[in-house]
Amino acid sequence: MRPGMRLFGTSLGRRQRGGGLVCPLQWANASQVSYRGISTSRGQASQSPSPQPSPQHSSPRPDFSAPRQARVLPPVVLLGFLLIGGAGYYLSAAPARPDTLNERFFVPYTVTAREAISPTSFVITAVPHTPNPSHPYLVDVPARWRHALWSVEFKQPEVQISRHYTPLPPLAGEDPADGALRFYIRTVGDGEMSHYLARRRVGQDVHLRGPHVGFELAERLGGRARVVFLAGGTGVVPGMQAARAVLDANRSARVDLLWAVRSREEVQDATSSPSSSWRLWQEKPPTELGLEIQNPSPVARHLVDMKATYGDRLNIRLAVDAEGSTFQNKDIKNALVAAPTGVPSQPGCRFHDQAMQIGASEFSTPNAPGCLCPLSDTNVPGKNLFIVSGPDGFIEHYAGPKIWLGGVQTQGPVGGVIGALQRQGPQLAQDWLVLKM
Repeated sequence: MRPGMRLFGTSLGRRQRGGGLVCPLQWANASQVSYRGISTSRGQASQSPSPQPSPQHSSPRPDFSAPRQARVLPPVVLLGFLLIGGAGYYLSAAPARPDTLNERFFVPYTVTAREAISPTSFVITAVPHTPNPSHPYLVDVPARWRHALWSVEFKQPEVQISRHYTPLPPLAGEDPADGALRFYIRTVGDGEMSHYLARRRVGQDVHLRGPHVGFELAERLGGRARVVFLAGGTGVVPGMQAARAVLDANRSARVDLLWAVRSREEVQDATSSPSSSWRLWQEKPPTELGLEIQNPSPVARHLVDMKATYGDRLNIRLAVDAEGSTFQNKDIKNALVAAPTGVPSQPGCRFHDQAMQIGASEFSTPNAPGCLCPLSDTNVPGKNLFIVSGPDGFIEHYAGPKIWLGGVQTQGPVGGVIGALQRQGPQLAQDWLVLKM
């Protein structure tokens, strides 16, 4: 899930207004200066004769014989009471900030581990300051994730931006109820957020907001049982989320996770990487990622753990750009054709009509209409899913670019490699729903 950065200047404005509470001293100084100016002026005027007022227009003259402190202090005290009272009203009227993960306010987490993968990628683990027995992304005991796809926002306070990151699924045997979350991060170009997180060290805080639920995976899959997830780099994490949700929910489901990386370091320690004698003109096919991998990276460790859990129902294939392997058209086609035929979708169904995905975002819309496809005793409406996740260029190459509609980034039409395959075999468009993350 990668919707990009956005401003969250509201909290900054509150801090600025909160800073105004120190102003009484500034007002007191201003009052003293103003008073001294009046006193000097009146002292000079008293040296020249002044006309006596007539009895008809006589009025009591102000008494300046009181000490200066007595004349200055009451306005200062009054102003102080007004400021304190206003601050008290503001604080009492403002909503209480929760100290656990929520969708409205950022809350502090502490970085407890940082594992380097390559010069530009790493995994961090963050735990909440305040233990929470009922995390909003978990269901009741036995603790497991509530949502098939979800992310949280990190904020970058130095430049007031935020960005979504998807947490890695917990390893087998780990209890997610402790609140610890892991994130696979790559520093990119001038990316403010990724470079900020790269500077965070163990013991320092980060601030999270969420969870933000991804598109409705189960509703789109319906009665189908095949998911092909093509991921580039850190885009593999939502693919792991999707695989876990689908395989846990349906014992007959199968997921193909196709992971493209730049270098072998993303998968295993460089000292354990196989020697490569490839040449630029030699094409190497993607390889299968199994249980035998030596010294897996922190991310590959999660993949091996999932492979051990789901066995043949999870097929993981790896393409390493630096070793001359990429996912070609034939690799995509082979993954897509090995699936049962889907049920024809009802035009206008927001879950199963590909045309309806053009204006859809990658986040759930729980209040929108449900499935419009006809339901029968033998067929549950649904589509096999082909999902692409990764950098913008990666998504555009394989499935066409996302687009902006009304200030929201949406799926856009299908293009790229999969679009060409659909034109060659129209049955693919009926059997598979294409989604971009």
